[in-house]
Amino acid sequence: MMKAKQGIGPMSPEIIEAVYRYSHFHRTELMLIASKNQIDHKKGYVNNWSTQEYAEFLKGMKEKYKNSNVKICRDHCGPGFNGIDELSDVYSTIETDIKNAFDLIHIDFCHFKGSKEEMFAESKKAIEYCLKLNPNIHLEIGTDENIGAKFSINDLSALGEEIDFFKSFCKPEFYVVQTGSLVREINQAGAFNKDFIAKVSEVIHGKGLKIKEHNADYLTGEEIAERKGIVDAMNIAPQYGVIQTQLILTKCLQYGVRFDNFLELVYKGGKWKKWLEKNTEVNKHLCCMIAGHYHFASPEYKKIVQELEKYEDVNETIINAMMEVIGHYEKFKSS
Repeated sequence: MMKAKQGIGPMSPEIIEAVYRYSHFHRTELMLIASKNQIDHKKGYVNNWSTQEYAEFLKGMKEKYKNSNVKICRDHCGPGFNGIDELSDVYSTIETDIKNAFDLIHIDFCHFKGSKEEMFAESKKAIEYCLKLNPNIHLEIGTDENIGAKFSINDLSALGEEIDFFKSFCKPEFYVVQTGSLVREINQAGAFNKDFIAKVSEVIHGKGLKIKEHNADYLTGEEIAERKGIVDAMNIAPQYGVIQTQLILTKCLQYGVRFDNFLELVYKGGKWKKWLEKNTEVNKHLCCMIAGHYHFASPEYKKIVQELEKYEDVNETIINAMMEVIGHYEKFKSS
């Protein structure tokens, strides 16, 4: 049984090191939740790492922070999340993850092109493949795309039936719940329906599973505390990347380091488009804040860091800032 209550997106080597350092010094279990876009069996946008290269970096972190307890997790393992719909790509991810000692895999076939029945059947096959390779692998399930929608009262019986289906052939650790949370731009744009999610919690806990909330970025302390006893774990990813981007650009302004080329790279990359809500593409600086983390591996970003290192240890500055955010979520989850 996993004890971690916070899943953190491995958006950069600095964020990853912050996770290990926080876990080491605070003696707490944390999760790293790599999506297929971020890191995969071939490569991803995080440091251009393949899964194997990522795993090697994590081994180094564990050696450096010997008292750390970080669970290595795959987030949204299913077709379509990296633009590839073929199931063979999903199975390559599963195989490589387990070969590299991942602790948990989230099977998510919400983008599967087929009927609900076919989606469930393929989810079952993928889970059975996970268990064939590692009978002790932790599993997270959830087949609905997170768009900030809330459950309705009519969904409770269907929810129980879905969980019973998965429990008939595996023992899931987490079930992903649509709590209403939703990330847009650099804000939490959703709304947490505490009374109703408490009823959902009763169903899921009664089935012996724990609730995982995705898109839990940018929550206040009060909003985090409101989830106590209802939500068991939360995933936070974009917030960490945005904070690193903001910090780097602030340091550029502080020391007079130009970032025009990085700004143009991020803007032309267009990764910010899916996150926009009220603002438009005219706000190039906001677009850069939203999507800067997709380009941390670029020469343009590395040149900025190289210039900033003339003035301070900017990587250490980033790590310390990330540890504060981790502590923000950990403090209220444990209170």
